Amino acid sequence: MSKRIIQTLLFLFLIFLLICISACEKTYSGKVIDADTKEPIEGAVVVVSWLKARATLAGDDTSFYDVKETLTDKEGRWTIKGHEDNCNKIIPGALHLIGISCIREPYFIVFKPGYCSLPKGYGVNACKTMRRYSDSTGNIAELPKLTNKEDRAKVIPGSIHGVNAWKKQKEFIKMINKERKYQGWEEIKQY
Repeated sequence: MSKRIIQTLLFLFLIFLLICISACEKTYSGKVIDADTKEPIEGAVVVVSWLKARATLAGDDTSFYDVKETLTDKEGRWTIKGHEDNCNKIIPGALHLIGISCIREPYFIVFKPGYCSLPKGYGVNACKTMRRYSDSTGNIAELPKLTNKEDRAKVIPGSIHGVNAWKKQKEFIKMINKERKYQGWEEIKQY
């Protein structure tokens, strides 16, 4: 084979690889229940965010990629279609050699005023029984109810990746502001 044909095939392979890596979408789903009663929690917000990673000589350079939110239904169920982690699909070292970016595994937040929040609540004594697990029906988050104002203040989530991300999280901001109002704090600005 001539050098030109090999270069063309390599170029087409790289284009195919980039299309496969960037086009991967996945459906994430789960259920949120009360840790004590095992009843579904309706109206909890689930936020899923993704980071883009690009290898550099100094290590991975990560930046905000996307964020989506949804509310749990009457059965405590939620579903979000989003980006699949594709960093593990890339040939090891390919990021360094050809500068391809990849999407990291998503980060999840589950929040409902008056309950422990995932993942922030793990540091609160009242949230020690909080669990995340999978069964035959999908991912389940068990959130304990909080009974005092001090614990509720400790589990209020913070910002996610700046202004562009906040614009896509209207329900999340509403719930954070509801909890901040309960605390007697100033609400955060909605963009």
